[in-house]
Amino acid sequence: MPLGPGARLGPYEIVAAIGAGGMGEVYRARDTRLHRDVAVKVLPETFASDPDRLARFEREAQLLASLNHSHIGAIYGIEERALILELVEGETLADRIARGPIPIDEALPIARQISEALEAAHEQGIIHRDLKPANIKITPDGNVKVLDFGLAKLNESNVSSASNTPNAFSMSPTITSPLMTGVGVLLGTAAYMAPEQAKGRAADKRSDIWAFACVLFEMLTGRRAFEGEDVTDTIAAIVRGEPNWSALPGGLPDPIKLLLKRGLEKDRAVRLSDIGTVRFLMSGALTVPTATSTPAASRAFRTWGVAVVATAFIVAGLTSAAWWYTRPLPPSPTVTRFPLVLPSGQAFSNAGRQMIAISPDGTQIAYTANVRLWVRSMSDTEARPIAAGDGTFTPVNPVFSPDGRSIVFYAGGEGVLKKIAVTGGAPVTLCPADNPFGMSWTRDGILFGQGFKGIMRVADSGGKPEVIIRVKNGEVAHGPQMLPDGQTVLFTVATSTASDRWDKGLIVVQSLNSGERKTVIEGGSDGRYLPTGHIVYALGGVMFAVPFDVRRLEVTGGPVPVVEGVRRTGGALGGAQLDGGTGTAQFSTAANGSLVFLPGPVSPSSSGGAQLALLDRKGGVEPLKLQPAAYQQPRVSPDGKRIVFSTDDGKEAIVWIYELSGATAMRRLTFGGKNRFPIWSRDGQRVAFQSDREGDLGVFWQAADGTGTAERLTRADTGTSHIPESWSPKEDAFIFRVTAGPDASLSLFSLKERKATPFGSIRSKSPTDAVYSPDGRWVAYSAQTTADAGQRVVYVQPFPPTGATYQLPVLEAGGYRHPRWSPDGKELFYWIGGTVRMRAVAITTQPSFAFGNPTPIPNPTYWVDTVNDAARQYDVTADGQRFVGRIVAGSVGSTDGAPMNAELQVVLNWFEELKARAPTRKP
Repeated sequence: MPLGPGARLGPYEIVAAIGAGGMGEVYRARDTRLHRDVAVKVLPETFASDPDRLARFEREAQLLASLNHSHIGAIYGIEERALILELVEGETLADRIARGPIPIDEALPIARQISEALEAAHEQGIIHRDLKPANIKITPDGNVKVLDFGLAKLNESNVSSASNTPNAFSMSPTITSPLMTGVGVLLGTAAYMAPEQAKGRAADKRSDIWAFACVLFEMLTGRRAFEGEDVTDTIAAIVRGEPNWSALPGGLPDPIKLLLKRGLEKDRAVRLSDIGTVRFLMSGALTVPTATSTPAASRAFRTWGVAVVATAFIVAGLTSAAWWYTRPLPPSPTVTRFPLVLPSGQAFSNAGRQMIAISPDGTQIAYTANVRLWVRSMSDTEARPIAAGDGTFTPVNPVFSPDGRSIVFYAGGEGVLKKIAVTGGAPVTLCPADNPFGMSWTRDGILFGQGFKGIMRVADSGGKPEVIIRVKNGEVAHGPQMLPDGQTVLFTVATSTASDRWDKGLIVVQSLNSGERKTVIEGGSDGRYLPTGHIVYALGGVMFAVPFDVRRLEVTGGPVPVVEGVRRTGGALGGAQLDGGTGTAQFSTAANGSLVFLPGPVSPSSSGGAQLALLDRKGGVEPLKLQPAAYQQPRVSPDGKRIVFSTDDGKEAIVWIYELSGATAMRRLTFGGKNRFPIWSRDGQRVAFQSDREGDLGVFWQAADGTGTAERLTRADTGTSHIPESWSPKEDAFIFRVTAGPDASLSLFSLKERKATPFGSIRSKSPTDAVYSPDGRWVAYSAQTTADAGQRVVYVQPFPPTGATYQLPVLEAGGYRHPRWSPDGKELFYWIGGTVRMRAVAITTQPSFAFGNPTPIPNPTYWVDTVNDAARQYDVTADGQRFVGRIVAGSVGSTDGAPMNAELQVVLNWFEELKARAPTRKP
């Protein structure tokens, strides 16, 4: 029932009705105790009849009362189901828009104040849920006040009587649906609700950002972003339509265009997720106008200036000292987070090495995707490809020069380091290299790890690289960085061959003068010294920081987790890799304090990782009906109906069996110990695999139906491991690989004799991936050539061995790896080293053995890189027309068919957060 002038609600005396709001009638009133004018909003009577709702409302009002911000209308209290609010004089933004579009230089300061209000609320965990021009007031002095924070969701008015006035949709009441969302849960106001609200789903911060973008669009154009003749049409436009982008005014700054497009993304997984990002984009568009003066004004100023200049000098001398001691300290930079989503069709590539880098000044980001090197300026909306690896090389491990003008990268396939300008052009070869384990670039040159060989350095102009640090036998070096003294190198050393070797690594410093090495951190990898006086490093999927005295080369405090959920080199696969893992954590920092990283699981056991998929010979991809996980070494059964594979999350390695038809869930085969590298017996009744269940890394086998217990077949000597490779289709024997550090050899195990013997006469080095031909008369394998230890090629030998060896001619840079016969034995498939490119070559055996001409197999760029893994990561189906392998999770679609985009996370001014979390000295 309306209240007339003079009516009282406790100490509040009604003065006059202001109007009807979505929450009820609004009145101007006088606070007779504090002698101030207030706004009183009388709530619907339904609140009084629902004690639970009223109690909940009071709790929410108490929370909202904690918001104390200059751009948020304050809540003073609750009185007899009435809200006591700050009385804000002035017109609403809806009234201002009704007069026409707002000029850019007027609209942006208003929008900035709105964003500051939203940011203050979001930091307190409060979501507006109903932001619209009618809920925003502009005071006579230009101050913006956002009203009704979090309260509009309590309204249950229907919209059946929405008017047809120009502001009908701006002023339309809040829509709720008790049937869809529960009592009192907001859907939103028609013209400004996000798609998820229109579908009856819960609102979050991203819903507020959508509404903010709608309001900004309407301010600039004078028309709603999504229009319709009625509420139903408007909701349909929100869910399916696009704004009329051509209506935006000319001269609109690019950051504002980006804000609008990213703020109005229908998929909230892609939409801007942090209002701080909105404020950051706006700060780049707002400028301070330069004052101009007329000639007459200039003359008057000069005359006046002569009279006061002497006085100014005297006063300045007296006040400067006082100003120095009383000056306000500059505020700390705001830490701002936002995602950069790769365009549809792009996916990060070469996950076994570093994939991202940020320039020292924080203005550019480089990344590898789709076998290309891309650079994106922070001021641009799209990335540019500057180095395309199609056909010749694959760009890996990008690193910016100290001045940010160039990038050095490893050209996989060519086996060299290359340098290219960030503007593009022809890359320049610097020196030969062997797939570096981490790189850095300082004014002293480019440092890069070479695994078992140690650490090398080359001048940024190119030349012959020099070994500056040699590692001990069995050690692997990763991620070298020159410390500020120019004579000490920080790097990571791993000594284990286990899958978690990098989490057990040592982060060390070593003097180039004396050769003295000192361990500073035990357990972790990819340590990097920052100008804040910290070393940051990775352990599992978490970045840790420790304070570090760079002069004494000592850690001065305990480790503190600073970023949780960072992808590791095995992160795309869900866990560390035996051979391909390099210790890399996918993050990069800039000297200006910015951080960029790829999200990943917090711990190796987290889900995520790769998907198993079927790839046809035309490039089509069909993900299997399995959740992403740490899949390894898929192998197709002899009958072509099943696959066996392992998963390795760093803590547990398990062998599984799965029906390719998808009729049943995958079935666990092994229990106890870590079990990897499965292969089928020739009849498909058993699976052989490597296991450490009895201490050593020998070969066991188990009935494929899961009955019985696993039986040992081989026993590995100390310091070695056995990896089953291929079962003979003609007899009960299989080839297995014997590894010892970086070296390997092949052996043949006979089930009849229950003993192993060396396989054939292999004159090449470290053979891997041995595989029988379907008729059992030939064995193909990959090995290093005797002439070039860094080059791997494919060989074929007769079986039983006769001493003859046939080498597949190397016609493309990078060498060849991971051979696999076609089911009919007429083709041999293989991968080109350092790439994700696959080939098929025809084979003839009569009258003599011969290779045909290689033909490419179209394969997607998001196929997980397999060339550096310890075992072949793909197999061929029984019909020879498809391949089973791993793809980057979400690159084609999730298991429910929903498309997903790869993204990286950017944190501006991250050093401020780092220093707060891990102080370098006690206060």
